[in-house]
Amino acid sequence: MAKTRRGKKSSLWRGLLKFLVWMAALGAVVVAAYMVFLDIKLRERLDSRKYELPARVFARPLELANGRVMHPDALEAEFDALGYKRVDLADDPGEWSREGMTYRVYRRAFVHADGKAPAAVATFTLRNDEIRNLKSGADNPREFRLDAAFIGSLLGGGDDRSPVRLSELSDSLLGPTLIAVEDRYFVHHFGVSPRGIARAFRANLEAGEVVQGGSTITQQLVKNIFFDHKPSLWRKINEALMAVLLEFHYDKGYILQEYMNEVWLGQQGSRAIYGFGLASQFYFQQPVTALEPHQIALLVGLAKGASYYNPWRHPKRALERRNVVLDVMHEQGLIDDAQLKKYRAMPLGVVAAAGVGQNPYPAFSERVVQELEPYYSYEELRTAGLRVYTTLAPSVQRIAERTLEQQLEKIEKDRQLQEKALQGAIVLVDNATGEVLTMVGDRRPRYPGFNRALEARRQVGSLIKPAVFLAALEQPRFYNLMTLLQDTELEEQMPNGDIWSPANFDKRSHGMVPLYLVLAKSYNQATARLGIELGVESVVNTLRRLGISADLPRVPALFLGAAELTPFEVAGMYQTMANGGEHVQLRTVLAVTGPDGDDLQSFRRRAKRSVDDVPAYLIRYGLEQVMREGTGRNAYRRLPNSIAFAGKSGTTNNGRDSWFSGFSPDTTAVVWIGRDDNTGTGLTGSTGALPVWTEIMRQLPHRHGRVVPPRGVEVLRVSDKGERMGRCSGGREMPFSIETELRAAPGCEQGRDNLRGWFRGWFDRDSQQQQREQQRRDSERMTPGWGIDPQRERQQREQEERRDDEEEPLSLPQGWRR
Repeated sequence: MAKTRRGKKSSLWRGLLKFLVWMAALGAVVVAAYMVFLDIKLRERLDSRKYELPARVFARPLELANGRVMHPDALEAEFDALGYKRVDLADDPGEWSREGMTYRVYRRAFVHADGKAPAAVATFTLRNDEIRNLKSGADNPREFRLDAAFIGSLLGGGDDRSPVRLSELSDSLLGPTLIAVEDRYFVHHFGVSPRGIARAFRANLEAGEVVQGGSTITQQLVKNIFFDHKPSLWRKINEALMAVLLEFHYDKGYILQEYMNEVWLGQQGSRAIYGFGLASQFYFQQPVTALEPHQIALLVGLAKGASYYNPWRHPKRALERRNVVLDVMHEQGLIDDAQLKKYRAMPLGVVAAAGVGQNPYPAFSERVVQELEPYYSYEELRTAGLRVYTTLAPSVQRIAERTLEQQLEKIEKDRQLQEKALQGAIVLVDNATGEVLTMVGDRRPRYPGFNRALEARRQVGSLIKPAVFLAALEQPRFYNLMTLLQDTELEEQMPNGDIWSPANFDKRSHGMVPLYLVLAKSYNQATARLGIELGVESVVNTLRRLGISADLPRVPALFLGAAELTPFEVAGMYQTMANGGEHVQLRTVLAVTGPDGDDLQSFRRRAKRSVDDVPAYLIRYGLEQVMREGTGRNAYRRLPNSIAFAGKSGTTNNGRDSWFSGFSPDTTAVVWIGRDDNTGTGLTGSTGALPVWTEIMRQLPHRHGRVVPPRGVEVLRVSDKGERMGRCSGGREMPFSIETELRAAPGCEQGRDNLRGWFRGWFDRDSQQQQREQQRRDSERMTPGWGIDPQRERQQREQEERRDDEEEPLSLPQGWRR
């Protein structure tokens, strides 16, 4: 009986064991099958994974060259925009130093649109605000180009990152610090670290709360790629299994690099900051390779919880966490005692929160997107990681932003206006190239809201008048700068029966006034009479040739500024007059490449001769008199008298809009001031926009001396009635088209001097050549600012003269065609 009982018991155990073996085998099959499923899922995801990166935008690179004018403030503003650090002696990329007026700058390696430039050192001296003795190593280069400042990315929101390669970080403490803090056994474990789990368990037990996690870097990478951050046992099991698989297929270097690019390190609205590459720019405006140990410590510390340790919202927490990481770095021998003491005593050093936008120049970037839209889809701009090289000049942008804010505050205070009541917009353009140097669309330049430079259509007032006078000067047999115009009251009946009767600003009539003075003084009555003589269509045609494509009212009020234009459109109109009648299509984009600098597409200068150079010179002279005798004369109280500035103020009814648009031989600038609700400001163009324009132009470089008249222009002495003075004394010198026939003043007939006049026509060419030679010498005398290279500028102008009426095609690589 006992034997039977023992047999039954043994049989039961054998059955149970057999069941357990079968269950274990089945479990092993299920686990194996699940592991195969996870393996397929992991490899498919990682092997096909491609970062979705917004287009990266860069400013124009600063080019240093002997003879180029560069004020120390402007030069150092360019260094700031690049995130270059001032040190005692620049010995590492991204540093600059100064001893007296001798500079040393260590350029970072950079991928330009036309190829890669290696890291290199240059030294030069600033003497009288001019670069001299430029050297790089043993060479004396013609120019030394710095890297282009990163100015933001396009189409914000969503996930954003700037991927780094582990090979770029071989000299950085980032990798060792990350391993020391996040996963000390990273190089030894196979995805899951029992020692790490045990260490975390003990630390949590001692603290009585969760203070440490046992996840490895590999597990964290798996979590970032495949799972959300909600804690659960099933997620932890999957993390562990996939971490083992990840270690089986990929080496440690790949895993660490991917983690560096995947870890979440901050948030800005809807924009998530992923990876140390972007976080370095976000918090310090520095490339990750340029970070110092205390900066690396802060970023590594943020990996534990970027919201909890946010350095702007919780600076005390962030500082404590950074110092904990520094202690670990010291414990692991990454920094010595002196460095630990030094870096623990340093502040966080993050940039101002207002300056970390995905797009710090929203007004300019909006135009960049507009120019790229015909060639790239929204998806390409948002995800393809394109590199966009632009025309933005950081130091000029800084001048414009600062000046607008300061001047608006001053105007509001002086006129007792409500604080922040006024708004403004600014556009600056290079006359010869059409490159947009600066665009400000809001007195808060970092605010990505309504872009007044591109979108605010406001009546332009007297800014449009030069088109009326240009239309007249294109008829040299009938009109010239001294043609007397009648400035008296007039009434013009409109098609609807209304009577249009414009008045002058001073409510007075001035009788017969020379054409140039009507322009300089901005007399409405005389301008309206001239426009009616010419006809609305003639003026509209002139505006079209100056570059205005907007809808224009076909009514006489057009002559006095009834058209609604944006500051950007006004800049294009005045650029044509500033550039001698050659209209250049304004552009913000120079080139676009793929993420690695390949697949280059160049956006070349597109220009055409739209106004003959003789009337273009004459209207320029008239606008110069606006600055000398008319509504812009206050500018010369702060500007050098030796520079040929030209421009025009504009004011609309009740002072709703205050405009000034003008140019030097090199740069056109447009300023608008007003209220968004379109109510009156009490400002004219001269009291509102002109001071802003003047202060900006005062800080930029310009050529001195007269602008040389083109062939076909002669300078004559005339009376105040526009009569040739001939052999008589007195009168004033004025430029005229050689097609203009002037009467001689009574008693001043030429007589035998006619022969001398005949000979003079032959010698005019020599005289003009002498003027040009003098202009060449004058061009090398410059005022301080963001930099002009006289020799290079002359060569460029000669090339551009040969390209008159040419439109250079845009080359679109096959790989980027839509």
